[in-house]
Amino acid sequence: MGIDLSSLKVLIKKIFPPNKCVYTVDLDNDGKEDALLIRAINVVIPFEIPHEINIENLSKERIEQEDFNFGEMFQIYLDNEKIDLSEKIIDRQAIQENFFLVHKEESFTLKDILEGKLKGRTIGLGDTVDIVLRINKSNLNRLTEGNHKFRIESEVLPTLKVNFILSEDNFNIKYSFD
Repeated sequence: MGIDLSSLKVLIKKIFPPNKCVYTVDLDNDGKEDALLIRAINVVIPFEIPHEINIENLSKERIEQEDFNFGEMFQIYLDNEKIDLSEKIIDRQAIQENFFLVHKEESFTLKDILEGKLKGRTIGLGDTVDIVLRINKSNLNRLTEGNHKFRIESEVLPTLKVNFILSEDNFNIKYSFD
């Protein structure tokens, strides 16, 4: 007998509302979009970030190794088309400089998260958590008005699928977390 995941799909739609979860943003305040914003809303219960986050094979030390390749650990798809995460596109330094998690106007890099700088932080009911990824213009250009599907697959985390809708309200939003 299979497991009914329909309630999980409904929860994901609540956490990532289709019209309000993905944006292209301008981080440099130069009028040009340069990053992707994925916004999650805590609709379940308040929770505290654990003091230790263990993600298999993903540690601060592993990311700092010369041979670390983000593309080997995660596969990202936009509208069922794989986004190239080869070392030529994203390397460990790029991940550390271009990935941010933002909660209550405080930003955290991947390194900060793995170092435990989020530990003990409470994510309240109704709080938003923003995932901000600086990406190149060619990948941003793939985001057009209409319906889209975003999927992250990994051996270390469960697959995340988000369906979203982009309208003119979702493009080139000024965003600051400094």
